[in-house]
Amino acid sequence: MPTDTLTLFSQPTAQWFKDTLGRPTKVQEDTWPAIASGHPVLVSAPTGTGKTLSAFLVFIDRLYAMAEEGTLKEELYLIYVSPLKSLAGDIRENLNRPLEGIRQEMERRVGAARQTGYADLAGNVHPAGKIHPAGDVHPAGTTSLDIQVGIRTGDTPQKDRQRMVKHPPHILIITPESLYLMLTSMTGQKVLRTARAVIIDELHALIDTKRGAHLMLSIARLDRLCGRPLQRIGLSATIEPLELAAAYLSPEPAVICAPAMEKQIRIEILGTTPSQGRRKDPVWEELGQAVYRQCLFCRSVIAFSEGRRYAEKLAYYVNLLGGDGFARVHHGSLSKEQRAEVEQDLRDGRLRLLCATSSMELGIDVGELDLVIQVGCPRTVSSTMQRLGRAGHGPGRVSVMYMYPRTASESVYCGMTAQVARQGGVEHTKPPRMCLDVLAQHLVSMANGEGYCVEDVMAVLERSYPFRDVTGEDIKAVLSMLAGDYEHRRDIPVRPRVLYDRIHGRVEGDAYSRMLATAAGGTIPDKGLYTAKTEDGVKLGELDEEFVYESQLGDKFMLGSFGWKITGIDKDTVYVSQVPAEGARLPFWKGEI
Repeated sequence: MPTDTLTLFSQPTAQWFKDTLGRPTKVQEDTWPAIASGHPVLVSAPTGTGKTLSAFLVFIDRLYAMAEEGTLKEELYLIYVSPLKSLAGDIRENLNRPLEGIRQEMERRVGAARQTGYADLAGNVHPAGKIHPAGDVHPAGTTSLDIQVGIRTGDTPQKDRQRMVKHPPHILIITPESLYLMLTSMTGQKVLRTARAVIIDELHALIDTKRGAHLMLSIARLDRLCGRPLQRIGLSATIEPLELAAAYLSPEPAVICAPAMEKQIRIEILGTTPSQGRRKDPVWEELGQAVYRQCLFCRSVIAFSEGRRYAEKLAYYVNLLGGDGFARVHHGSLSKEQRAEVEQDLRDGRLRLLCATSSMELGIDVGELDLVIQVGCPRTVSSTMQRLGRAGHGPGRVSVMYMYPRTASESVYCGMTAQVARQGGVEHTKPPRMCLDVLAQHLVSMANGEGYCVEDVMAVLERSYPFRDVTGEDIKAVLSMLAGDYEHRRDIPVRPRVLYDRIHGRVEGDAYSRMLATAAGGTIPDKGLYTAKTEDGVKLGELDEEFVYESQLGDKFMLGSFGWKITGIDKDTVYVSQVPAEGARLPFWKGEI
């Protein structure tokens, strides 16, 4: 390994990094050579140690090299899989920093050589009009250096999706569900088939779930579509054991980059003693006072709780002391516009307290945070470490968390969790295997297009860890189910989900197959939520259908730390107008636990 890993990069990239960030972190020094070698790489390091740039910078440098040589085509090179839609936009903003910085550094070098010729990516100056390596004649000081980054999530407008088909980005940021949908359509496959590498962020959030199994099968299908194994890079702050995670990431041996890094943390458990009296909710009133007092000494704070209702509740009691807007709320039942607004306010230092659920746990950029507060005990030690890393987000900084148990028994759990976190321990992963329900979705999706045989499916499953134990008989049994055999045995009329030719062993799809694949993809359940909108049609978030059923016109409730009065209810929408928060009841979401 080179003593100075920046020598792996071109002069403009290395100079930008030195001027902007200084010295590489330990994880970057270990990761860059591994990625440059072309091997699969698993990167495990604490939050705020530069993992994202350790994964991206090699590819950005290569894309600029191709742009300088004139070999960069209008096609997809790198796929970045984000587990959250909100994280996708954040990553694009973070990518703009190196992309813009390196481009400016290259243009500066070209400008310096304007009088004598042109400067290539290596920093060499060539006489004006000399034939470029790509065969083009470059006038002095001219070059094409436009690297395109695209986003494909459930929030991407249809016009942007259509534009992506005609003009594919060089880097695509995508969610697991959107990747599956693109693999299902022929136009999506056309965009994806030129990819060379895939980065999976927050691997720990996926590895123990069927959503992760769904993604790994999509990536195995991506290998088949591209005609070669894509280089896979997995990023995680908290994952154990590393060997199992590496085997899950890639069928080829993966390089594990998990350098020992001293991340200073401080976790304190603070109790509350609710005073007796006629107060309505003494525990939460006392918690609100304690959190408010902590915020008075800080610029920006995040307070995590284990549920959307509790986040709303904490914000309500804090705002009784600090005034409306002192605390805001961030959770999955708020609209993306509401979430984006509070994220930006937090980054800009305009928001003192953000009361959040696990929606802020993963790598969304939150700017400079002084403190993390945890109300109640997190469900896992891994979540504790992720949330702790939101404060002191950067190399050499101390991450501080104050835990506030709500009950005596919670104090014990908080103490145990804090001690394990201080020692750097996390739960061991247990990836699900033999997920035949997930396999059924992909078998329907794969039927769209030219079709397949059982041997084709086996070749794909061999490249996906959760499905390596699936046999040919298992596949045939699932195909029989999809073809309607079980309904037909009971004389139940059903339209086959796929067209299964048992004589020739071929599977194909029809219009019904395509509809099913796109309408029922993924493992995130449909919870039947009602949309909450203002009378002007502005979406505020979503409400549980049981909560709506128990509500009437004129009722007041809290959402996003603001009070709202119900002015109308139809089959799937609740219309509201803003009112003072006093007297408003807290909503509940039955499915969140």
